Amino acid sequence: MISVPTLEAAAFAAWPSERTLDLRGWHLRLDRGHTKRANSANATAGGRPLRDIDIDAIEDHFRRHGLTPTFRLPGGLPTPRAARDDDERLARRGYRLCDASLVMTRPLSPADVAADPAQSADATAWLRAFGDVTGRTGADQAAHRDILLRIAHPCAWAVQGDDGRPTCCGLGVRVDRLVGLFDIATRTGRQRRGEARRLCRALMAWGARRGADTAFLQVLAANRAALGLYESLGFRVAYAYHYRVPPA
Repeated sequence: MISVPTLEAAAFAAWPSERTLDLRGWHLRLDRGHTKRANSANATAGGRPLRDIDIDAIEDHFRRHGLTPTFRLPGGLPTPRAARDDDERLARRGYRLCDASLVMTRPLSPADVAADPAQSADATAWLRAFGDVTGRTGADQAAHRDILLRIAHPCAWAVQGDDGRPTCCGLGVRVDRLVGLFDIATRTGRQRRGEARRLCRALMAWGARRGADTAFLQVLAANRAALGLYESLGFRVAYAYHYRVPPA
């Protein structure tokens, strides 16, 4: 079984922030706001219980960089009691819980290698297709692009289309013996046609052919459609995490 710290490190490497800093036992990731994953203070296995003075210091650091203080609390770390204490302390300070998410994993097998591998575009073409599929444009797309171009590990930029128009996109990133699946998106009106399933299988085949033995992904716990797809592909929950953000 892959440990939680190993999965956390792989996810950080596959989705790199512009700046990182270890502060008071928390791993700070600072970018330009595209996703909370790249813009959050992350609890770590070696971190001590959070104190008010620590929260003050982390808040100050985020605000000096023009970012909303955001705390990410993964379950399954070697210090579960401290994690509960941290969550309760943040709640007492008025921080609200949001974006409860799951990390799911799936062992790869020789059968995965035999699947059709992902057809890779380049990062620029993929981002253009992703924007077309999702409707994301402007500053959000620019911040997304910067994260993608920062990835230092092998990538598969997968796009499926129909009649020359992209209908489904996804990204695979191999980090050592793990392959992470990110940004799986299907055009509105094209769901339940098997496109995301084929794309995920293609990304896993790509990773398996390059030495990965486990696939992982992150998904919102409330996204029942995506959970159903990933479970049907053999993914199982490894651990959960959620965020705490200041009151609106």
